[in-house]
Amino acid sequence: MDQHQPAPARPGEPPRTPVQARRPLTSQSLIERAGVAPRTPEAQAVQRIFQRRRREHAALFAAEMRDLAALWSAEDEGDEKALHALAAAAGLRTKLSRGEDRLRDAHVALTELPLCFARVEQGALPVDWFEWLIRSVLRLTSLQRRQVDERVAAWQLEAIDVERFYRELRTLVDWFGRATVQERPQEQRSVFIQPSPDGDGTACVTIRGPIPEIIAFGRRLDAAARAVQDSQRRALADGAPIPFDLDGDVAASGRPMTLSALQYAVATRSMLETGGVEVPEPAFRLSVVVPVLTLLGRSNAPAMLDGTIPIPPRMARELVARAPAFERVLTAPISGQYLPSASTTYRPTRAMAENLRLIDPVCAVPGCTRNVMTIGETDHIEEFDLEDPARGGPTALENLHRLCRTHHRMKTAGLLDPERDQGSGTTRWRVGGLAVCETVRNTDLVTRELSERLQTAWERYRSDLEFEALVRAGVLDESPAEAADSEEAYRWGRHLFEHYSRAEEDELLEQGPPPLAPVPGHGPPPF
Repeated sequence: MDQHQPAPARPGEPPRTPVQARRPLTSQSLIERAGVAPRTPEAQAVQRIFQRRRREHAALFAAEMRDLAALWSAEDEGDEKALHALAAAAGLRTKLSRGEDRLRDAHVALTELPLCFARVEQGALPVDWFEWLIRSVLRLTSLQRRQVDERVAAWQLEAIDVERFYRELRTLVDWFGRATVQERPQEQRSVFIQPSPDGDGTACVTIRGPIPEIIAFGRRLDAAARAVQDSQRRALADGAPIPFDLDGDVAASGRPMTLSALQYAVATRSMLETGGVEVPEPAFRLSVVVPVLTLLGRSNAPAMLDGTIPIPPRMARELVARAPAFERVLTAPISGQYLPSASTTYRPTRAMAENLRLIDPVCAVPGCTRNVMTIGETDHIEEFDLEDPARGGPTALENLHRLCRTHHRMKTAGLLDPERDQGSGTTRWRVGGLAVCETVRNTDLVTRELSERLQTAWERYRSDLEFEALVRAGVLDESPAEAADSEEAYRWGRHLFEHYSRAEEDELLEQGPPPLAPVPGHGPPPF
């Protein structure tokens, strides 16, 4: 690499600070950095990892990025962009959101960071560093990204350590400061709901927006909670009706609710202002299909909320106890398939729609993760013929799936073309003219815990059948010689037991038992 002094930066550009290592990265210095003894199996493993990441991994990454970049076009908008993202997700076997990110990263890498991408192909810039570089410049303008590209590519990337790279990169990106492309706070208003990864029945709501609005909301919430708490204290002291005692906990404990509990209750149970727009009352959908034993307290298999979120059995029982009604769904006990016959109308029956929600709680398009339990649309895979229903696809679960609104619209427009094999239940998806992938229809409504327990019971049952078959076939029976040996061993065991049970003096114990007459056909015992 050319080590000459970099050209000075033009006015308004970040400085061209040379970033060089104190010593080259050689085999010896690599082993020293790794902290392992030279000429050992550990040192050899470190060398192999280093060479593999520098050659094979870098080559595979670069080839994949070039292929992904071929799916990106600056003119793509709307449905075309969504199609390319679906094609990328299908090829990567990942979620749609991840496919969209990889498409964007590939476009940035090849068009706005070409010099650093070339250093990746050379093996000088590790893939992990390059991916961090892409994430670091996403909020920069195209011109600023190219300026970062020129400066980072000139660093001694093949020798500097990882901490030096990250530190210098942060300094370089921070140089742009206020020039960095940022969304205005008003443009960042959003609400996210994230279920707990622990499956403990909790979730987190994140509200993001301009800081004055968020602080004002927090203060209003705190003031409301304190006002309710003061009213609860006065009601308890005066023996008056207790305000905001929604669950009766205050009356039962004789103490006002804590501020955190009141803040939660006010935020989740107060009326929402919608400017006069009438909003229908939402209702929980608790899908307890096979775990009816959970409701009876005979199993701890979790229930599923919205078809994707596991909730503890105790919470499931409490929700069911408060539910005003139940929707019964009849399924085959082995296959999980819907039992009633197909509908002859365009719209599926209520029970059929409920079963479909349980089977397809997430959009059926490969890679899409949008929950369609409540906000989604039912679609005929083979189009229903409104004029002659007998000619088109039937309104049956074998010909139905749930799609999000975006992908339903794309399918109606002919951009997505699914075809289901009724024999195997596999759906073959054609994503425009870009990709073809297959998905297997979900018919298993058994929870994971019950599935494991049923599998264990089935394996135990099969083992019992095999054992009984061996017994009936006589495979486990003793041969005549084995039976005779067992009888002889038993005879000698009784003889020894009787002798030592009768012995009263140590001399008799030392002499041992008297000989036992052998059984005809048997030699002396083997002990």
